Amino acid sequence: MNEPNNKLKKIITIISVNIIIIVIILFILNWVCYRYLYPLLENTQFDTKEHKITFGRKVITPDDINEIYPIRKFVGTDQNYNKKSIIMFGCSYGYGHMLEDEQTFHYKISNLLKRPVYNYSSSGESTQFALMKIQNHKIDDVIRNSEYAILVTIGEHVWRVHTHSNGYSTEFTWPRYDIRNGELVFHKYKFPMIEASYLYKYIQKLFFARILTESSNKYIQDYMFDYMKLHYETIKKELEKINPNIKIIIIVYKDSNETDSFTFNPRWKELEDEGFIVVNVHSYLPFLRDIDYIISETDGHPNEKAWDSIIKLLVDDLKVLN
Repeated sequence: MNEPNNKLKKIITIISVNIIIIVIILFILNWVCYRYLYPLLENTQFDTKEHKITFGRKVITPDDINEIYPIRKFVGTDQNYNKKSIIMFGCSYGYGHMLEDEQTFHYKISNLLKRPVYNYSSSGESTQFALMKIQNHKIDDVIRNSEYAILVTIGEHVWRVHTHSNGYSTEFTWPRYDIRNGELVFHKYKFPMIEASYLYKYIQKLFFARILTESSNKYIQDYMFDYMKLHYETIKKELEKINPNIKIIIIVYKDSNETDSFTFNPRWKELEDEGFIVVNVHSYLPFLRDIDYIISETDGHPNEKAWDSIIKLLVDDLKVLN
């Protein structure tokens, strides 16, 4: 009579032992990934001695992104300017990495055009962060009183909408959107311990940032562009709910050869046809990656001279901003 019970106990014991073994193996793989593989995908210096391995995970939401993404002081808000303001979104390029305030694009454009400029760009962000900031409705008044919304886009954004940027805080999940019924819905992490683990993030980033982004396959490139395009379209729709007359300018900035399939994709014309003002600055200013226009030989971010050239292009030559 005890034989069925003994068999059941044996099965439960086997299953339990296997689960424990699998968990131990996953922890070991996670550590190996953290120690040897994860740093290889980060363009920034990822020192495993400085970045202690963490297992606690914080699920980031649209309401708390400013915890890890600081923004610059707004410019011109204390002036008696008669013109409506400009609102900006972007990453370290729009933020003005390594630049003094008065050297940045938003500072210069505010002083030149006599407009308040609200720059919500922050290093490491991507296109979905702009959407998050718009959808939480904390900046509705700024949007309502802005004539222009500028989205500073770099090539890396094509994979950053899927997976984390370089140097991202390891204890936070990476915010992104899912597509449901043709619309973007903010992704809710059901298993943050897994989805924010080093092993998961390594595989995810390798897949999107290396394999898909650098692929020459047209189907893959169309998929990547379609996903980005849906982000822009959703941003436009959300902005126009608040301010139907706002003009949206996408500044497309080349950051590396690996992302050229996105940066110079002919399908940007589709967004122009939908009412976006798309300015691929490298099509007009191919010298922007030259040493005189970047921070240094080891840091390709635009310097003050680059932004001076871009401002002249937008204001004087193309007259898309006034």
